[in-house]
Amino acid sequence: MSTDRSEPTLFRLFGAPVSFHWSVLLIVLLALLFSRDPATVMSGIAAYLSLIVAHEAGHAWVARHNRLRVYALRIFPLHGLCSYEAARTPGQEIAVAWGGVGAQMLLFALAIALSLLSPHLAEPLRLPLGAVVLVWGPMNLLNAILNLLPIAPLDGRTAWGVLPWALQRLRRKRADNKPSVTSGTSAPSANASSKKAASNNATSQSGSGDKVVSLDERRKQR
Repeated sequence: MSTDRSEPTLFRLFGAPVSFHWSVLLIVLLALLFSRDPATVMSGIAAYLSLIVAHEAGHAWVARHNRLRVYALRIFPLHGLCSYEAARTPGQEIAVAWGGVGAQMLLFALAIALSLLSPHLAEPLRLPLGAVVLVWGPMNLLNAILNLLPIAPLDGRTAWGVLPWALQRLRRKRADNKPSVTSGTSAPSANASSKKAASNNATSQSGSGDKVVSLDERRKQR
């Protein structure tokens, strides 16, 4: 799957080209044009674009881990798109859906670490770093929550399928184990019944034998 020529490919991830839509460059230029603090603005924009890239890279990593081919990662101003080979099982599709939010949580943990480091930095670095912490922290968390809403085309529409999927696997596992447990408990009962019947037959036979012997002895005595 080839990308649009208007979307320049800057690098590759997991063997797939990562392209940026032309509108991303337009927004960056407009933000710098009307900004009084270019360093802080650029830090915030770079953090937000890296957040989108990380989200799509999370999808791509899980897809490759499940041996699915990744065709391309496309980055737009407000969202991204990971094109990959169709999943062969529902479990693979669900796992890929969770991959994006999983990558976002890694950036969220990094934002917490940077927030602890910020007070120890020089004053000129605090504002740019604060922009990064803001994007990777609260904005990132809000984006992840919205993205997990069970509404198409959001990832939550597929990701929350993990609940019925896991329940189905649990029921199937219990069903597979049930016959072996039943056969294991029925065998001793059958053996016990056969042993009881055999003992009853032996008792009846020995009882009848005793009666015959006693009659012979009485006839001999006579």
